[in-house]
Amino acid sequence: MARTRALAARAFHGGAQMTNEQSLPTRGRWSVQAVLLRLAYALLAAWAVGIGVAAWQLDGWREDLSRILLQMKADANFRARAPTREAVDPEWYRRKALALLAATDRLQHDSAWTAFLPGSWHAFDPLERQVQARLGREFNEIVVETVRRELYAHASHLTGVPLARGSGELRGGECQSPVPSNLERRLTAAPEDLPEFVAVTDYVTDVERLDAAVQSFFSLQASGGGPEQLRRLVGYTLGKELPGALEGAARMFRSSEEVRIEPVLMQARLQSATRCSLAKAMAALHTRLLNTNDLFALEQGYVERSNGLFRPSARLAGFDRTLERYRAVHALLEDQHALLAKGRNDWMGQGTLQLGSAYQKVIQRIAATRLLGPESVEQLQSQSGAAFAEFRRQFEQAFDNGGEPGVVWLADEKRFGLSPERAALRQGLGALLKASFMTDAAPAASSKNAPESASLAKVLPAARALAAERAEVVARVVPLFPSDAQAGVLRVVDARVSELIYQQAFRSLKASWPAEGAAAADLGTLKQQREEVLALQAVLKQTGGAGFGERLVATLDGELLRRLAVLDDELERQPLESARSRDFAWWQGDTLPLAETLGAADAGANTAPSFGRSAARLTRLAQEAQPLLALASPALAQDPAARRWIDLKAELDRYAAHASDSSLLRLESFVAALGPDLRRENCAERLAANAPPQGGDDEIAQRQRELHQALTQRCLELRMQATATAGVTVP
Repeated sequence: MARTRALAARAFHGGAQMTNEQSLPTRGRWSVQAVLLRLAYALLAAWAVGIGVAAWQLDGWREDLSRILLQMKADANFRARAPTREAVDPEWYRRKALALLAATDRLQHDSAWTAFLPGSWHAFDPLERQVQARLGREFNEIVVETVRRELYAHASHLTGVPLARGSGELRGGECQSPVPSNLERRLTAAPEDLPEFVAVTDYVTDVERLDAAVQSFFSLQASGGGPEQLRRLVGYTLGKELPGALEGAARMFRSSEEVRIEPVLMQARLQSATRCSLAKAMAALHTRLLNTNDLFALEQGYVERSNGLFRPSARLAGFDRTLERYRAVHALLEDQHALLAKGRNDWMGQGTLQLGSAYQKVIQRIAATRLLGPESVEQLQSQSGAAFAEFRRQFEQAFDNGGEPGVVWLADEKRFGLSPERAALRQGLGALLKASFMTDAAPAASSKNAPESASLAKVLPAARALAAERAEVVARVVPLFPSDAQAGVLRVVDARVSELIYQQAFRSLKASWPAEGAAAADLGTLKQQREEVLALQAVLKQTGGAGFGERLVATLDGELLRRLAVLDDELERQPLESARSRDFAWWQGDTLPLAETLGAADAGANTAPSFGRSAARLTRLAQEAQPLLALASPALAQDPAARRWIDLKAELDRYAAHASDSSLLRLESFVAALGPDLRRENCAERLAANAPPQGGDDEIAQRQRELHQALTQRCLELRMQATATAGVTVP
């Protein structure tokens, strides 16, 4: 640079001296020599300015060049120390590539200024050619190679194909399907609403961007690209928008003849990977849309849940299970209706797969993308055609199998929809499930007006309100169902309402009675409860729950029986019914106080046996049983526990009237006939002579026969013991 400036100064001063010596202008006129002289001055001045500007420009350029060359040398040394390219962070290469692109743009100076410095002409100074050659090698190694690897990295990220170590190219092998960004499952029959379709469209968009970048890369290598292509390529691969003209950098992208085959191989690798992932993405879409179609899944669930549910002859299951199935069927029908009501499902009835304009646009984009191309479209159409044929077979089997179709074509709306029968079932279930009694926790009878401990007086209005609601449902809701399902639904409604009424009434009855073992009886409450139970029984007959009404009546009868059992216990403690008078194992053969044992005389009395006092006690017990028996239902009146007291009361009345057919009077005569001196020695003869008559079915007559049998048995045992003791064998 110093030499250049010295030459310029010497040339300027030498020219000025020669001019002063040779030119002698003449005042007032111009000569040819004067014009030439002035022109020479101007040329020399322009040359001097040009030399100064060129010197200033070349000075800055050489400073940038020195700094860049030093950095390139340091970078080359750094790379030389690394065992492999993979050992260096890829981000380092990205930074260096961006820096080199910017430096390349700065090093492109205006070579017109070098005309003022002949020593800097290309013919004399090879420095710029050497710099360009060095810069080109570094550019290929840093920029071009980094961009190439980034293209492969983007393709690997899109397709899941791994990268080969060393070359950074796609290794081949298994690819991956793009994952939908939103995995939420939505009920739809239109492909564009599916997350799998969104994944396909996003993938095609990404491949289009990759394809544009790859084609820009190929154009730049073949010197067919310009700065804008380079700008877009760098923005895609390195994520940076470069300023400046970039003309020099675009020229440096041209590949040498030795690697001209590389674009063909690169495109083949990229096509193989992108087409593989596209095939899997479209297969996932077709699988979701055709093989695992939402409409099929809902139909399968409907068939399983509704099987036998609405048959009138089906065995009535528990309400909880029935309610669960009703809700499930209704939810499935709602989903089917919502899916079909959206429309865009006409493709399901066509002969070939035509998934709508959005799908066709994606197919067109695939065909126009060079990395995918028409070959991919042909392959996809072949695969989808087979899947659609299977879909049509399943569709006809599921919805047109010879019976009542579940899905029909709605010509006016140009879509598929629920059949009239299934639409009626959906409407009926929707209305039925809104009824207050169609809930998990029993409503009206238990929660509106009647708490757990409410009396039957409060349960009865709630039960009538529930019966009125049931009548409203029967009149307005049940007819909404298909005709063959109405009878089964009515059975469920009747059973549910009747069970609710019965449960609350049963709990109220139980809560109002005394604890187990209590003897106190509030006859007024029982009488009121009998009237309320009969009223509830009438309500239950209206709701189709006659069986529940009978069970409720039986519940009240059970309380009456429990209270009769308390009287039974007291009756069993009477002498005539005591255990001592039933088993005479305690009698050892001496004189038997039979009248005293049976309560027919006071101890030590010499009067004739009489059951007067025992009859009085029995009469008191029978009188206590009479109000309970008056509240008994006809079924309870035939119960042996109740019949006992009825028969006993009749016998006591006969005894009080000294009727000839009184069993208690006959028992008195029996005890008197056996006498007060009944012993082992005379028991057999007296018992044989006073055998009780076989007639009489009342309890006293049966008791007399049992008494005679027990005495006879014990008498025989005593006689045999006496004979054995005397050593005499009885024939």
